Amino acid sequence: MRQCGKSRKILHYMFGVPPVRAGGMVRYASDLMVQQRRTGDQVYLLLPGALPLDTGKKTKIYRRKADYLGIPAYVIYNPLPVAVCNGILDTAAYTAPCNGNAFSRFLQKLQPDIVHIHTFMGLHREFLAQARRFNIPVIFTSHDYFGICPTAVLMSGGHLCTDMEWRTCAQCCKEAFPKWRLWMEQAAWYGRLRKKDRLVGLIKSGICKNSRRTGSNSAAPARKEKPDYASLRDYYVSMFDMVSCFHFNSTQAAGIYHSRLGHLQQKREVILPVSHCGISDCRKKRSYGSTLRIGYIGSWSQHKGFFALMQACRYLVQSGCADLELHLYSGTAHRTECFVRNHPGFAPTELAAVMDSIDLLALPSRWRETFGLAALEAVSYGVPVLLPEYAGAADIFKGNDAAGLLYDGTVQGLKETLRRIYKNRELLVQANRGILKLDYDFSFQHHVRKMAEIYMHETERRSVIKE
Repeated sequence: MRQCGKSRKILHYMFGVPPVRAGGMVRYASDLMVQQRRTGDQVYLLLPGALPLDTGKKTKIYRRKADYLGIPAYVIYNPLPVAVCNGILDTAAYTAPCNGNAFSRFLQKLQPDIVHIHTFMGLHREFLAQARRFNIPVIFTSHDYFGICPTAVLMSGGHLCTDMEWRTCAQCCKEAFPKWRLWMEQAAWYGRLRKKDRLVGLIKSGICKNSRRTGSNSAAPARKEKPDYASLRDYYVSMFDMVSCFHFNSTQAAGIYHSRLGHLQQKREVILPVSHCGISDCRKKRSYGSTLRIGYIGSWSQHKGFFALMQACRYLVQSGCADLELHLYSGTAHRTECFVRNHPGFAPTELAAVMDSIDLLALPSRWRETFGLAALEAVSYGVPVLLPEYAGAADIFKGNDAAGLLYDGTVQGLKETLRRIYKNRELLVQANRGILKLDYDFSFQHHVRKMAEIYMHETERRSVIKE
């Protein structure tokens, strides 16, 4: 239990740091760790490291040479593979056991008061078993659906997956990374090369060409055994069983996890939206001209709804809505459609300028996104957001429906909603007005305080159990 004036030891686990890993999870966890350190807590980070070519090597933990953002970082040598969103084919590799001695020694030496896990990717089940053995509370944040879905997005055929028993996972995982790609992305030297994107591209291209020449299938598992998704599911269920408290970042995430893991009702849970230190209350009244400027921030992927948005905008332009611009902020190659305005990725300091350049932010995710920091960023500047009604970020608008522009999640619904907005800009005026009336605390310090309360409750509860 933390006493007044005494710092708390917090150990975070996530699947990597920039430049190899990026995204909302990394941004949130990084900012949370930095802020916790500033408030006086002792903060540490654990990361999955290299996969040895010799699979017989023992799992070890060593101190990273360089701290991460001033935070002492430790690396697991010979962790489990990190699947990201490409899925899993070699299920045995992702459930490979270790004896747990390295985790036991590490936890005994560090003696954290709390462990905060942001994903199960790369993490052995034995780590959680040792944390339970030492009575250390484990917090799990639901950034995505990894653990209840091997691709982390819980989609099948473009829709929400309803396969509770993981019988159809092989079809969704057919593009899973082969072993050479997993080994490369977790190698220490790969992070240094990521700063030279062209070199990385040439390496990947060369290996892929070589694979085609030799007739090997890069998506095929190296092991001959048939993937056993039932055992993989049981493995992750056993990990969820060792979590002390679930931090769901939306009511959507909580509902999805409960639908897959009904026994979570026996666990403590908290619904708290995520944020980051770059978000503050910058809301202002906005005006709208004759051109409808739609913004899209993110990857060009099916599950993010990018191609559905392109289809909807193309339909609008072809049906006479010519005064429309789609502003794409991405590091991906340029689009050539007449209505597209291409922009490179932007630095956090440029966020205000980006928000001032658009009238509406479209986030048409096809998957049940657990939250979506881009939505909160837009709302913090008073920019209306177009979301499917099942998006986790829809929680922002609870209590003020006028502030949100929600549609049913279908391509047709997206087309119709954009057409209504194009024909009637008063809808944007009303949404902006509703955003200005939202009772929402945008400060990241508020989120950090709420997280500290979760930690306090768990450490106190474990202290009582121990006694």
